[in-house]
Amino acid sequence: MKFKEKYGQYALITGASSGIGVEFANQLAEKGLNVILVARRQERLEKLSNELEEKYGIKAVALAVDLLSGNFMDEVKKATDPLDVGLLVSNAGMMYIGNYLDSSLEDDLKMIDLNIKAPAILTHHFVRKMVERKKGGIIYTASMLGYIGTPFASTYAGTKAHEIVKGEGLAYELGPKGIDVLVLNPGLTETEMTSNNDFSGMPMKLMKPDLVAKSAIDALGKRTLVTPGFMNNVMVWMAKRVMSRKMNTKMFGMFMKKSF
Repeated sequence: MKFKEKYGQYALITGASSGIGVEFANQLAEKGLNVILVARRQERLEKLSNELEEKYGIKAVALAVDLLSGNFMDEVKKATDPLDVGLLVSNAGMMYIGNYLDSSLEDDLKMIDLNIKAPAILTHHFVRKMVERKKGGIIYTASMLGYIGTPFASTYAGTKAHEIVKGEGLAYELGPKGIDVLVLNPGLTETEMTSNNDFSGMPMKLMKPDLVAKSAIDALGKRTLVTPGFMNNVMVWMAKRVMSRKMNTKMFGMFMKKSF
C-alpha cells in the first residue's frame, strides 16, 4: 500500500520551521502527502510551503501558531477541519541544558506544556478522526534521554520519558483500529535546539536531521520505537541491558555537565 493511501491526504507537522521538522515536511511531501506546517515563524513557513509545492507538486499549508498559546487548537481546527489529516507528526519541542535552578519555573512549565500538553491536545483531536476512518498514523519526536535520568536536563528528559511510555501504550491500543504509532528517539542532532551547547565531549556525534526524519518515516507501521544512529543505539542498549539506572545517570551527568 502506498504511503498516501495508508495515511490519508494530509500530514500535520509541528515544529516545521527548522531542523527535523523541515526534513519531515520534505520527505513526506516527496511521498506525495500534502502537508500542514505548524510553527511560530510565518515567513519561514511560507517560504518552505512554496518550495515544497513547487518541488513536489503537493499542497502545503503554512499555519503560524504558537503551541503555548491557550487557544492554539482553535486556529488548528479552523485550518484543518475541512482536510483529511491522516498523519500527525508531533515534533515541536523545547530543551534546557544547565543547572536546574538557573532555569525559571515559568520556563520549566513551558517545556512541560510544549513537550507533553500540546501533543496530548493534538492527539486527542486527530486520533478521533483517524479512528472514524480506520486508518492513520502518529509520530512523536521524543529523545534517547527519555530512557535515562539526565542531570542538567532533568525536566526535558522527563518529558521525553512521558512521550515514550505514552507512545508505547497508544501503539498497542490504536493498532487494532488501523492507526500506527511510532516514537522517534533521536540522540544529538544538528538543530537550533543543540546550537548553543558544546557536545564535543559526548561519545556520539551530532546526526543530520534528514537521517533522523528518514529513520522515523521508514519505521512507521513496522516498529513502535526507533533510535537513529549506530552509536545512539549502542548507548540505548547499554542503558537498558548493561548499566544500572544509577550508573546511567552518573555517566550522563558527567557528559552533560561538560556541554554548558
